[in-house]
Amino acid sequence: MALLTPAVPAPLAWTTSRRFVLGVAALVVVLRLGYLVGPLFSDEAGYLLVAQDWHAGGPNLYGHYFVDRPPLLLALYRLAVVTGWPLTVRLVATLLSVLLVVSAAWAAHQVVGERGARWAALVAAAFAVTPVLMSQEADGEILAAPFVMVSMALTLAAVRRTGGRAFGLAVLAGVAAGAAVMVKQNFADAVVFAVVLLVATLVQRRTPAPVVARVAAGGVLGGLGVVAAALAYVAWSGVGLGTAWNAVYGFRGTALDVITDQSLHAPMVRAAEMTVLAVLSGALPLLVVLVLDGVRCRFRGPPVAWAVGATLALDVLSISAGGSYWPHYLLQLAPALALAVGLWAADSGRVRAAVAFTVASAVAATVEVTLTGAAYRHTAETVGGFVHRSAHSGDTAVVLFGKADAQQASGLRSPYEHLWTLPMRTLDPRLTELQALLRGPVAPTWVVAWGDLDPWNLDAHGGTRLALVTHYRRVADVCGKAVYLHDGVHRTLAPVDCP
Repeated sequence: MALLTPAVPAPLAWTTSRRFVLGVAALVVVLRLGYLVGPLFSDEAGYLLVAQDWHAGGPNLYGHYFVDRPPLLLALYRLAVVTGWPLTVRLVATLLSVLLVVSAAWAAHQVVGERGARWAALVAAAFAVTPVLMSQEADGEILAAPFVMVSMALTLAAVRRTGGRAFGLAVLAGVAAGAAVMVKQNFADAVVFAVVLLVATLVQRRTPAPVVARVAAGGVLGGLGVVAAALAYVAWSGVGLGTAWNAVYGFRGTALDVITDQSLHAPMVRAAEMTVLAVLSGALPLLVVLVLDGVRCRFRGPPVAWAVGATLALDVLSISAGGSYWPHYLLQLAPALALAVGLWAADSGRVRAAVAFTVASAVAATVEVTLTGAAYRHTAETVGGFVHRSAHSGDTAVVLFGKADAQQASGLRSPYEHLWTLPMRTLDPRLTELQALLRGPVAPTWVVAWGDLDPWNLDAHGGTRLALVTHYRRVADVCGKAVYLHDGVHRTLAPVDCP
């Protein structure tokens, strides 16, 4: 095939680099072993609570709790519910990180051979472990990126073949691309990569049109299979297509309006912090040197170069448009950066230097947080544990606002459907649902106030504070967090043990 330049190396060359790639994958496992401890982060805890309560027929896509994420992410968290070990999902993240490394190496090898495979594996491994970008947290990005990388590798494999094998590989690529979107809805990277790759191939006349059509048809078929599975789930859930669409996609637009309508101070601070972390992690240096090399080459290159460039452009746009600017957003860059480095590191000293910095940063940061325990915060676990030890069977609790890790540590169900602050600010913008709940017949037994009772100036008349004063009494302060117990309810309080 004329798509790939230089010519595709013989299989023997790939065999000689397998030990290196497998060694890098093994190092990823070793470094991530330190992440199989510690309390859950807020997102992890929230997803776990949704997975535990997952049922059909509720008001939301997954039952009682609202979450703006696709079904496959919650299915991965359901594994933790089945095993009874919450950190199962971090083990899944570790296994998927190995898949990210191996598939990155395979993708690069198909284009430039053994030298590319090694560089791609190193970069993929660095992103898979670095706590600078919160890789220790099993959030959507670290779980979706490996599916993107697999799809990109399968697409490259498909265009190098003909007949039924090309079609089968393309179908698998479509399935993997769809799976990435079903974990994190903005991870359409593999779709963009495949479309640009095939279009550039046709424009440059490197592959016959029938071969391109066969690969495209296979990819579409695989993607449609994922869509069909998602629609089947929506039908089973009973919420209707409109509710499901709004939960996964429609909500994001409304939420962005909420972010921009309120104070932008916190998002801008996080954006500045994320930029600093992009530098420290090596993501921004890699991106800059790749762009500079592209400018030097006047943006000329084979179809795979155009596909990688378009994918990276999508990633930058997606991260910038997110609005919240959390560090783990930058993990969306991992698949395309790994492949780009694999393609060009051998011929660019600047790229190799950026790779060395990226790997050194990841290893140093991982060792640091593992040895010191700095990767985890224990306040939520302590506060939630106090409520858990003080509660009786059948008690419920609400944590104000959006501390799902404290909610999960309490072991109590929340009668309030919002476990995160952004859905609360978007779907209960005047806190009317919350205040009605605190005054109503199914009011929570416990309320934990994590901070200011009106942090976003949503409660102009102090309704939340009034509901607490009227129906609750303050019974404890745990690590500076106020704990309230409903009037008429008496519990023996556990000792307060705040580190």
